[in-house]
Amino acid sequence: MTFKDILSVLTGLAIFLYGMEVMGNGFKHMAGGKLQDVLEKLTKKPVIAMLAGMLVTALVQSSGATTSMLVSFVNAGIMKVSQTVYVILGSNIGTTITGHLMAMDVGLVAPFLAFIGVCLIMFIKNDRLNAIGEIMMGLGFVFIGMESMSGGLKSLGDSPFFLNVLSNMQNPIFGILVGFALTTLVQSSSASLGIIQSLAKSNLVGIKDVMFFNLGQNIGSCTTAMLASLSFNRDAKRVSIINFTFNIINAVLFTILYSFLPFDRWYQMIAPGSVVKQIAMMHTFTNVVTSLVCFPFARALAKIAYLIIPDQGSEKKLQPEITQPTNIENNSVFNIYGINIEISNMFDIVETNIQRSLIALLEHYSVLDEVNKNENTVNVIHKGISRNLMLLMASNINMQESRQAASLFSINVDLERMSDHAVNLAEAGNDLVNSDQSFSTGTYDDLKQLAETVIHSLEALNMIIAEGDTSHMELIQKNEELIDQMCYENRNIEIQRIKDDKTDTESGIIYSEILIDIERIGDHILNVAESICENYQVQNS
Repeated sequence: MTFKDILSVLTGLAIFLYGMEVMGNGFKHMAGGKLQDVLEKLTKKPVIAMLAGMLVTALVQSSGATTSMLVSFVNAGIMKVSQTVYVILGSNIGTTITGHLMAMDVGLVAPFLAFIGVCLIMFIKNDRLNAIGEIMMGLGFVFIGMESMSGGLKSLGDSPFFLNVLSNMQNPIFGILVGFALTTLVQSSSASLGIIQSLAKSNLVGIKDVMFFNLGQNIGSCTTAMLASLSFNRDAKRVSIINFTFNIINAVLFTILYSFLPFDRWYQMIAPGSVVKQIAMMHTFTNVVTSLVCFPFARALAKIAYLIIPDQGSEKKLQPEITQPTNIENNSVFNIYGINIEISNMFDIVETNIQRSLIALLEHYSVLDEVNKNENTVNVIHKGISRNLMLLMASNINMQESRQAASLFSINVDLERMSDHAVNLAEAGNDLVNSDQSFSTGTYDDLKQLAETVIHSLEALNMIIAEGDTSHMELIQKNEELIDQMCYENRNIEIQRIKDDKTDTESGIIYSEILIDIERIGDHILNVAESICENYQVQNS
């Protein structure tokens, strides 16, 4: 194999990988917000979760990417380990779509596909047409890369070393090890599959030569997620173990079947005359069968992961800061979904802080320590979301995702400020307790009415966040106007009271500051509700 051949293979591999990435981006941009809707249904039913795993992986063109995202979700507390099993089963089927795309015989059409795709991206300002352009350009690059690899690999037919390796590929252990090593080396099962299909296209390998290689390739595809989980919590590591266990079962099951049944002939019958298509069919068949076999034993897969990585008697705690997934641009839809979950978690803490601070004021006790502790958690989540959103908005995302990200940024800021005002309320209550001061009966009645209105608005906002029920928007708008009016009137009443009783100005000052905080909280509740409703409109547009 000459240096020119090696260069041809490396160039082809680079073009192939870039094509896969661009094509995956195109599919995701075409799906838009609908992919987020699919993700929201992951945990409802096993069959839906499995189908969602298939769809998502087919769109992102990588089971390793899907598993890495699941690892991130579990690490951030967005999903439980048991909820990821069915998604993983589906993702291992969805990843086989890549082989069928590469088995398409487009010949000289590939450069034209790439050219038309580039034109759609560069000269047309339309998100949907740009997404179609990405798909066409990526697909064209995939075939151009395979042609380049195939041309460079042809000379391997004269290599004694390669022929020796090839002759041993039908040995189960050797074939699996070679498949595992190559896939681990290139960090992409699609890339190793492309190399094998390029060899098949050059008539250097037959279906029988790559059957065990494919089993090892599936195991090698787990390394991406396993490496991603190393710096994450124990639950996140368990997700990668589940994926690894699945592919070990796949290898053991089909090593036994291949040893006793003539599967190579069956694959040849399904796609006669085309080893490239036979490889694609083989990849799909093995993963579908293994997923169906494992489906009834999904809980057992989760238990195996817990046996391998036990809790060690420690209490599990969710990480309060959103995890930044690798390759943030490619995972934009998943990242937006994760941020929405973190926004919901953040709101729960903020709502608790406001409610407890208001109740403590009315019942004359201090909750400052508890509120400060929760405030620290809110700040951590706020910073994590801000960092992710800044990276997301700086990446090459489409217009719809950009508008969603901007809306989420506003929500994140408003929630953090609401938490600050809750701290102010807790400090006011603490000052009253420490100085042994209190308000008049009339003032407490006014404050109670204000507190009830704020709490009703928070409950309505919770319905919008948790269930997407925008019908509560009208109540929040009315309450915000009512809060403004009551704060204005109560402030004037308090000023008059201080004029009449000049000996008690300190509690009056505290009460005036409380009114300012309550008024600002009402404003931020309305801001968040408006941003969320706007976000829903963007998703449905």
